Amino acid sequence: MNIRIVAAFLSLALATGQVFSQNEEDALRLSNTLPGGTARSWALGGAIGAVGADPGSATTNPAGFGLYNTSEISFTPQFEVNTAKSLYYGTSTTGTDNRFSFNNLSLMLSYPSEKGGDWRGGIFGVSFDRQASFHFDEHAVGTNIPSSLLDKFVNDANGIPPGSLAGSTGSNAYLAYEGYGINPLDTTLNTYSSAIPAGSTVDQDQRISGAGRVNTTSFFYAANYKDRFYIGGSLGIAGVRYERESTHSETVNDPSSDLNRLAYTERLLTSGSGIDLKLGVIGRVADNLRLGLAFHSPTWLQLSDAYNYTLSTGFNTADANGNTSYSNDSPDGSFNYRVRTPWHVLASAAYVAGKHGLISVDYEYTDFRQMKLNKSLDGLDDYSFGKENTSIQDDLRPAHSLRVGTEWRSGSWYFRGGAGIWPNAYADSDARQGTAYLRYSAGIGYRTGHISLDLTGVYGTGETNYFQYDPALVQATNVTRTDTRGMVTFAYRP
Repeated sequence: MNIRIVAAFLSLALATGQVFSQNEEDALRLSNTLPGGTARSWALGGAIGAVGADPGSATTNPAGFGLYNTSEISFTPQFEVNTAKSLYYGTSTTGTDNRFSFNNLSLMLSYPSEKGGDWRGGIFGVSFDRQASFHFDEHAVGTNIPSSLLDKFVNDANGIPPGSLAGSTGSNAYLAYEGYGINPLDTTLNTYSSAIPAGSTVDQDQRISGAGRVNTTSFFYAANYKDRFYIGGSLGIAGVRYERESTHSETVNDPSSDLNRLAYTERLLTSGSGIDLKLGVIGRVADNLRLGLAFHSPTWLQLSDAYNYTLSTGFNTADANGNTSYSNDSPDGSFNYRVRTPWHVLASAAYVAGKHGLISVDYEYTDFRQMKLNKSLDGLDDYSFGKENTSIQDDLRPAHSLRVGTEWRSGSWYFRGGAGIWPNAYADSDARQGTAYLRYSAGIGYRTGHISLDLTGVYGTGETNYFQYDPALVQATNVTRTDTRGMVTFAYRP
């Protein structure tokens, strides 16, 4: 084994952090954002498109700001509890994460027009929204699994000389080689074998910890024409931060196997920023009926990934130096790239029963096949992403989401409820397809001429599927994620 130890140092010296895994899953994570806004707009299920007069208009239909007739400042803190229940080879486990954050902070400045004019004034301002939260803990356990992560590394390494494994892109098989998890089988054909005997089973334990968010800061303007027609637009500046640490552990059940355990850890930090544009109109087609239409451009993101990997192995028999365990780290890697999220079209309707209440509906169309990964503008990394963009076309589909909400008034008190459905973005033929994300909400508000206070509770749930390694070797892990939120909005109007 001494020769292998020398080779390990040489391999680490040659490794340049070329392993990266930006794919359709990464693009989808950043494209699956939801409407932001206040406790009121969330209580209405996000169906705020034709309702307006709420900071939620920034992420739905900016024409809604035109229904404001006064300036306003508001902020919305929230507390979220995210739970993930994983099912893997018949075993169910649960992980939970919770945190406090700010969901929205908005400033609206209204200016009236001259009396008698057709244009009744305008409003401009800025709104900060948290549109996605990546805080979660997942734990998946499986027993007597008939394959191993090492089988994947064997497939990745086959055909590559041992001295070239560290320089190969797309895999960390060289870490398994350096830790004696895989060994040369035929030095002429450059084939390898797993250190786990053929036919053996393993117990697996995978833990994934995530953190981060997608924020959008929108600068908007809207105008009111004769209190019948409203137009608006917003320029959004998106900020992205996503952290993930995943550890896949295996225990070998075969007592004849010298290798008894292994653990493989991936660490990823994605950060970046981007811009988008939203345009919208709302028309009061009858005294009690408003119709709205909005277009959301793609968000053009410039991103940077920083990552590293660790693979450790444990053996029953000590080597000549007395070692029974090995741990190898990859060099820190980085990669710059771009993501273009899909565009959206939003159609809205709101029936307003005078000062008594309202019912609203939002329909949104999103074609996730419009996502695209591109090389970085700085020219430092010139990978073409041809394979990944083909996978986007083949594996994803258009989605039709629907949101409904209602609000009713009793004096200064408001009572609200809503629901929304967002279909899964994967095509029917893709094994990763899960269920639609369903969200239910209810809230209460109190409003005077100058202040308002709104409280809302939100419950969302949906299933996803993913593969811990090669789908040809292992069953999918099914994850049911639920998020429970409580939020409060304070608003002041001078």
